[in-house]
Amino acid sequence: MPEIVLQAEHLDYTYPNGRAAVIDVCFSVERGRKIFFHGANGAGKTTLFQCLAGLLKPKGGSVRIDGQVVKKESERMRRMSLVFQNADDQIVSGSVFDEIAFGPLNERLPHEEIVRRVERAMQIMNVTHLRDKPPHFLSYGEKKRVCIASILSMNREIIILDEPTAGLDAKQREELVGILNDLTDQGKTLLIATHDTDFSFRLADHVIVLDGGALLCEGTAEDVFSRTDVLDRAGLVPPVMMSVYKMLRDHSLIPATTIPKCVDDLSKLLEDNHEQ
Repeated sequence: MPEIVLQAEHLDYTYPNGRAAVIDVCFSVERGRKIFFHGANGAGKTTLFQCLAGLLKPKGGSVRIDGQVVKKESERMRRMSLVFQNADDQIVSGSVFDEIAFGPLNERLPHEEIVRRVERAMQIMNVTHLRDKPPHFLSYGEKKRVCIASILSMNREIIILDEPTAGLDAKQREELVGILNDLTDQGKTLLIATHDTDFSFRLADHVIVLDGGALLCEGTAEDVFSRTDVLDRAGLVPPVMMSVYKMLRDHSLIPATTIPKCVDDLSKLLEDNHEQ
């Protein structure tokens, strides 16, 4: 039986100007899974993430972690961390090392433990060579990697990433795929917002689509991205790999089978079909 680590129960949030940004949102997240959130700009993804992480106080509903309602925002912040969409909104320190050490330092961890965590996070995100650089003068992609490293150093069980691929080049995106897979292999639970259906289709264990602050649809990536009504309403395009697979299948060039997640999967499928 899968273990539920996080539950959102009828979450609501309305901004002071009266705009309802999150409306009666309910979902459950299994431990060690990658859950992807989609929706047009203004659909409520960022506001929902901030409510979950304790940066905003929901106007209604509750958040459960490991089955227990966690009312205090400060307690939720100790259990999960959020990587902001805009890296500049997150950076507060004068060097990369200090930025990544900021969280563990505020938790008053022993110096040796802080250094160990920072060194490991820098290595994972490939920013060790930037350790003494002022983060505000880095490229956007470098800033993004530093922000993710700063979250990794805090060793949270639930990590929330808002548009993590923004500003990353193709090589960095491929590195991020490996990092996210490694994190879930270690038992971390990831909530990821993105507009990139190709990225989501490749990695998602579960997909949630928001529209106008409300939950529009959820399910496997294949099921959700096969629904043209959902794609149209949420302003999404189907993953390229799904479109290519369906074209090849419809022309009898490959058999009907599980849709390949990436180019390597498709290449293997074509090779196997050719050998037959």
